[in-house]
Amino acid sequence: MATQTSTADRVEAAALRLFATRGFEGTGIRLIAEEAKISLASLYNYMGTKEDLLGRLMQKSMRNLLDPAKEITAVSTDPEPRIMQLVDLHVRRHAEDNLLMIVGDTEIRSLTEVSRRNFVALRDAYERIWEDTVREGVDSGVFTVPDIKLATFALLQMCTGVSYWYSPRGRLSLDSVSDGFVGMALNLLRATSPESSELRPRHVASADNKKGGGRDKP
Repeated sequence: MATQTSTADRVEAAALRLFATRGFEGTGIRLIAEEAKISLASLYNYMGTKEDLLGRLMQKSMRNLLDPAKEITAVSTDPEPRIMQLVDLHVRRHAEDNLLMIVGDTEIRSLTEVSRRNFVALRDAYERIWEDTVREGVDSGVFTVPDIKLATFALLQMCTGVSYWYSPRGRLSLDSVSDGFVGMALNLLRATSPESSELRPRHVASADNKKGGGRDKP
């Protein structure tokens, strides 16, 4: 049983690398087997169809965002610290699980109809958490934006881009990258709370004194 689990994980990791770098349509079954170092005949024992495997990866990418976002919402009633935690979550997930997030962000076009509906439902629920947080901030006078939905999309797109350029060997640590994005998010939302500066993350340090992080430019 341990060997089967290890092989299944290896197949998933191989498919993820290929989907992220070559795209779903550009990845053949034989290529997945070669990348996972198993025979083509035994591949289906561990992955089902290629479409099934993509569906599982896409679901995983959204669950890794939605589930912790729900936890943040459950314990944080103030929209300003909540948006800070959501930004931190989104940035870290896209930096640490970048291949999974790239696949999740780009391969909706390749899903079957059923898998697509399931994925969109999860994505919409996640985006609603962000939009509701921005709306609560506007309603309470903490945020000032002309269009709540547009501001939500801008924040998500800004943070999503981290998956394409972040490197742990780069100039900035992940803490510094996250802190920077939190600050930019608050500026975008025009946070007006007098406590804003006190709520900003406190683990920002000089990039020269911290190991690892993002590249010099996105």
